[in-house]
Amino acid sequence: MKVLVFLVRCLVCMAAGLAVASAQELRPVTLVVPFSAGSAQDIFARIISEPLGQELRARVLVVNKAGAGGTLGAAFVAHAKPDGDTLLMAASGHHLSGALNPKLSYHPVNSFRGVAFTGSTDFVLVTPASFNTPDLASFVARVQAHPMAFNFASAGNGSITHVGMASFLDRAGLQMVHLPLKGTGEIINELLAGRVQAAMVSAFSMNAYKADPRLKMLASTDTRRSDQLLELPTLHESGYLHYKWTSWTGLLAPAGTPIGVLQDINRAVALVFEDPPTKARLHKLGFTVRPMPVAQFESLLREDWRQASDQLARFKGSLD
Repeated sequence: MKVLVFLVRCLVCMAAGLAVASAQELRPVTLVVPFSAGSAQDIFARIISEPLGQELRARVLVVNKAGAGGTLGAAFVAHAKPDGDTLLMAASGHHLSGALNPKLSYHPVNSFRGVAFTGSTDFVLVTPASFNTPDLASFVARVQAHPMAFNFASAGNGSITHVGMASFLDRAGLQMVHLPLKGTGEIINELLAGRVQAAMVSAFSMNAYKADPRLKMLASTDTRRSDQLLELPTLHESGYLHYKWTSWTGLLAPAGTPIGVLQDINRAVALVFEDPPTKARLHKLGFTVRPMPVAQFESLLREDWRQASDQLARFKGSLD
């Protein structure tokens, strides 16, 4: 009997050892989020990290490297080994920050390869309820009556939340003081505390706060209403015709990463988006996923870089 118990214990220990060894053999893939926890990119990365790891047979580790409008995290990935084990969770702000900072240690397009387009999201113009502007018209009237008396927050100079708000203020003929922060989490905290008077935050991030009485959402930034915020008017329908401010998101890898590696990760991302629970979870948060081939995504990146450069040339003075 003692021999039998001993053998059982040995088998259990061997099985546990094999499981640990198997887990240790999984290669680590670092998914860098260039903004702080709570940002749209951070939330998205953490939702897909586990299923993506399962498809890649790897351990996908989400690492936040926030600061300088997303350029610190981007620089880390740009200079990483081009083997597919270090990826950037990027968005349209990647190009805006790059166009605003020509002396970066990397080029926003040439230093990267497109891996996988993951989708798009719109933004929401939001204020603290304590600012007492219950709708867009009253907000515009109050800011217009007091130029440079109020401030707006962004995720950093040249970030998509910065340029999007600057373009709206320009369109509306308004002037506010810019307060650059490290990411969406900080923006929301400042709004909740009433220390800033406005911000343009992704609908993806704001979805969790739509019932919070401390915040007032005034308008969304796509030309059609958000599926998750159908009661919220768009800036377009509120009189700012054709105003549209949306962001793509996707995975980038260092330049030089082999095309076969890029395509393997691209296929893995597509399989993640076929998973009904993951897809439903992202959609509920206001994120529309749409995979595309590597070549098509890289074409989108080149066009977005051209548009970002044009936008920064227009708003350069107000963004300095």
